[in-house]
Amino acid sequence: HDTRLSGDGKLSCYSCHVCEKGLTDGLALGKGAFDKPLTRSAPPLWNIGYHWALYWDGRSPTLEKQAGAAWTGVNMGAKDKVTEIVATLNATPGYASQFQSVFAGPATEANVAQALACYMRTIISDDTPWDRWQKGDQSAVSASAKRGYDVFQAKGCADCHGGVLFTDQQFHNVGIGMSAATPDVGRFKVSNDDKDMGAFKTPTLRDISQSAPYFHDGSVATLEAAVDLMLAGGIDNPHLDRAKLKKQEVTPQERADLLEFLRSLDEPCDGTAPPLP
Repeated sequence: HDTRLSGDGKLSCYSCHVCEKGLTDGLALGKGAFDKPLTRSAPPLWNIGYHWALYWDGRSPTLEKQAGAAWTGVNMGAKDKVTEIVATLNATPGYASQFQSVFAGPATEANVAQALACYMRTIISDDTPWDRWQKGDQSAVSASAKRGYDVFQAKGCADCHGGVLFTDQQFHNVGIGMSAATPDVGRFKVSNDDKDMGAFKTPTLRDISQSAPYFHDGSVATLEAAVDLMLAGGIDNPHLDRAKLKKQEVTPQERADLLEFLRSLDEPCDGTAPPLP
């Protein structure tokens, strides 16, 4: 929550991952520190400690590396001010005492990233209406949501959004942005594998109704439109993941039920900032 971490003193991690927007920023493409434009949308952070690869392209293998990169990179713009920011933390009694207690020493660039990563591992979604239903509370979701869960399973949605994390943590080309003159190549930039051209990490569906707009470029404004795009089998392009994406026929009632199920994945969240040192 502390804006003192950013290069311009205006942004905190929470600035781009707010509760009422599904732990995103609600923007298609946001701005980093010093008003620098970002090229992808802010991904949600629910249960992020269980993910093996971070960012839309999976380029970061650990939360510690992701936290450090987001802090020093364009997101928070601290690259040229890390020494100054760390000195500020160490000159702040509340932070100085906590770093001494936990790390047996002062704050450093490395242990600031470690502290952020440890906190992110506590960002857990496990109390949605769907979770309560799965634990036995039959009244937690509507009959429509229960039917929608059946549609979700029957129409192959769970192939990529399965399990309690509602993501396979893999990378798929669904066609978003591929018609651009210079498309974002996604995972390909990391792997140099042709099968990853235009492929992006499957986002979690937890809190999905709150995290519009959708996809890596925020190009789809509503949940309804995102569902329709996926039911249509994505957007045709030479690299489309045809093994996972196939057109699915649904009735209007099935579509409505599916949307009701997705809304049952909303997570209660309180983003109130704690008292800062």
